[in-house]
Amino acid sequence: MSHKKSAKNVTPDADLAAWCAMLSASSVVPEVVPPGWFTVRQLATQWGRSECTTGDRVKRLFRAGQIERKDFIIKLDQIVRPTPHYKLK
Repeated sequence: MSHKKSAKNVTPDADLAAWCAMLSASSVVPEVVPPGWFTVRQLATQWGRSECTTGDRVKRLFRAGQIERKDFIIKLDQIVRPTPHYKLK
């Protein structure tokens, strides 16, 4: 039978807490997306279709050279990450 330490017996480690705080903080600042650029999610919502269907159509338009693609760093729910945006040519 294994014995686990309960949370009551654990002494907080200040260094570990500082590490956790630093690792949790996002060092990436979201960008301001210029007008005319949209994510697949935004286009799907506006078009009233699923993200899957919209994404497929957007890929075809991009391959055909009808739209531009650029990654902008934006906040998605709880994380900040590069996300593709599309714009009409």
